[in-house]
Amino acid sequence: MPAARVAGIFAIFISLPAVIGLLGDEPSAARVAAVAAALVVFFAFFFQAVRGRLHPRPPAVVARAYVIDLVIAGTLTVADRPDWSLLFYYVVAMGALRLPRPWNVVVLPVTSLTAGLTATAGGGNTSAAWGQALGLLGIGAAMVAMGEIMRTNRELVEARAEVARLAVADERERFARDLHDLLGHSLSVIALKAQLARKRLPHDPERAAADVADIEAVTRDALREVRQTVSGYHRPALDAELEGARTALDAAGIDATIDRPRVALPPDVEAVLAWTVREAATNVIRHSGARHSAIRVVPALGEATVEIVDDGEGVAGGGATNGAGHGLAGLEARLHQAGGRLEAGPRDDGPGFRVRAVVPVESGR
Repeated sequence: MPAARVAGIFAIFISLPAVIGLLGDEPSAARVAAVAAALVVFFAFFFQAVRGRLHPRPPAVVARAYVIDLVIAGTLTVADRPDWSLLFYYVVAMGALRLPRPWNVVVLPVTSLTAGLTATAGGGNTSAAWGQALGLLGIGAAMVAMGEIMRTNRELVEARAEVARLAVADERERFARDLHDLLGHSLSVIALKAQLARKRLPHDPERAAADVADIEAVTRDALREVRQTVSGYHRPALDAELEGARTALDAAGIDATIDRPRVALPPDVEAVLAWTVREAATNVIRHSGARHSAIRVVPALGEATVEIVDDGEGVAGGGATNGAGHGLAGLEARLHQAGGRLEAGPRDDGPGFRVRAVVPVESGR
């Protein structure tokens, strides 16, 4: 139940003795009107301060309400009846629940001391007044503890919302990265096969028909992989990606050398290496202008490596390019998530570009 509703219920019971005592004095209409107006202002500021369980009021609003209600409770206690000192329970609860640290603790002695002094000055029993002041300290301490629990619950709710937001953002990034890798590679192969089919169609219709059949097969595979990726189940196989890279490089007129030792790797490691082969082979076809490309898989104790090199000079003849492309950026994020690292840049031993991915192998440790 919201704090404001609970406070409204208890307001009736706490204020009832003071109201009965006031009516027993046979007060004048002016006195009743003044007390009623003071109570209206008191509870208006009180409820303004305690409203908002998940989104509490700013500390300045709560502090203003605390000071005003402290003054009203003290004035009624001194000027009208000492029974109005019961209002200090509301004052201490409001300050302890809603004020930030350390002010939620400071209000305890301030409210307790004010209640004892005003009740004594208003003609109340001294021992009862200071006994009530001690009671305010106990109630205030309980309210501080409750306020800390409420504050922790709000922080947990906010943290849960932030985790959900980050999960959605990560899933969107993964989805965009997978689609880029899948469609970039497949569409590159389709475009190359379509060019070959168009060139061969006039004089070699049989080979052109074979190219069209390859286009159909690649399209079906791409559609299947996209569906798997959308469902979150896609995990590419390294051997299949190596064969796909060989086919795509051959179609582009690039001689491909592949070195793949027959060593079993964990599925998660194979998937990351497979994504690297796909993205790097696509970049060689699109950007390198190379004549030869080599792909080498190196399994070792504790880590596995795949390296893709070419001898091209870039599509514009100015050296290997696209080291900062979206594909390599997504690939680097994928490797970072797997605990690995990506190295991409011009070759040191001659013209061309080099991509090297290293992934830790947990089973080898």
